[in-house]
Amino acid sequence: HAQLTVFPNSLPGHLHFLNISFNDVKSIPLLHEQKLTTLVLCHNAIDVILRGTFNRLNDLHTLDFSHNRLSSLDADDLDGLESLQFLSLEGNSLRNLAPYAFHRTPNLKVLRLSNNPLKFIDATWFRNLDVLESLEVRSIDAHSITDDAFSLATRLESIDLSDNDFVDIPRGLGSARNLKILRMDQNPLVKLDSSSMSGVRRLRELFLSQMPQLEAIEDGSFWYMKALRVVEISGNPLLKVVSASAFQWSTSPILRVVLANNSLSTLPEGFAEWCGKGKLDLGGNPWSCNCETSWIKRCRSTEGLMCSSPPRLAGRSLDEVDVSEMTCPLSRTLLLQFQDSANNKIVLAGVGACALVVSLVAGMYLWRERNTFRTKGDRYGTVYYVHVNHKSDAA
Repeated sequence: HAQLTVFPNSLPGHLHFLNISFNDVKSIPLLHEQKLTTLVLCHNAIDVILRGTFNRLNDLHTLDFSHNRLSSLDADDLDGLESLQFLSLEGNSLRNLAPYAFHRTPNLKVLRLSNNPLKFIDATWFRNLDVLESLEVRSIDAHSITDDAFSLATRLESIDLSDNDFVDIPRGLGSARNLKILRMDQNPLVKLDSSSMSGVRRLRELFLSQMPQLEAIEDGSFWYMKALRVVEISGNPLLKVVSASAFQWSTSPILRVVLANNSLSTLPEGFAEWCGKGKLDLGGNPWSCNCETSWIKRCRSTEGLMCSSPPRLAGRSLDEVDVSEMTCPLSRTLLLQFQDSANNKIVLAGVGACALVVSLVAGMYLWRERNTFRTKGDRYGTVYYVHVNHKSDAA
């Protein structure tokens, strides 16, 4: 914060940590501090990395180059950083990353490229990044990912694609075969369905929050996700529907489901299995406090849950509402009981079969009656009327 405009000329030879952030430094010279392990250059005005700048920084493991003015990165700009484990280039003006841009950093574990106008992700960027574990590419104006985007990053476990232009979960994520954590917040997804997560079944943590267009989580959205532990779907103003079978057959010991601050007014009782163990967060939704949501009263904590309807309960805390007050019209209650019946499928099949039989019998009866009428009409034959004129006969 000293408002430096040039990089310091002389530094102690035994220096391990150097922070010259929040200055107005426009370039960096060739560095000779061989013992340096951490270099923080964020929030300066550096627009180019000179060839050989880091050649002698053999022990450097952390480099923060965020919020500068870099517009490109060549394949050898990071030459000499074989020990680097953390690199942040976020908040620059990067439009062009050369193929193999990071091949000089084979021990890199964390790479942050967020807030750059990159627009895409190139598989060649990850050449020689065999130990990369975390990638952040928030706000890069990307809307698609190639099918092989992460095929070279074989140990990649965490990807942050938040605040981009994806309208669905990119198929290319399937090339990150060890992916465990995915953040897709602030993307224009409209819905999730049974095919949405097909390429990322091994996820442990999933974050889908603050999506302005997300409306529904449909049947099977998280089926067969056996490793899923944390699901956070919150702050989505249009989200009104979460299917009862969205998590069916996931067979995973989910530790936490966050559905807070959406527009949910009701939620299927199937979610009660997490509610009773304190794993379900439902705060900040406009709940309809009736028989369909009365099961929520069994949750370990209902603090902060408010009734939005019916009018007689609107504005009251769910904590204060007795289950006996959470009623439905009789027709609705009977329908719900029918739907929840263990044998409802058999009943439906029986009703359908009966309806079919009745239809067939009625059809046979009408056909028979129609043919009987025709037969009776034919019994008397055809009658012709002949007028006899006596005068004509006499002539």
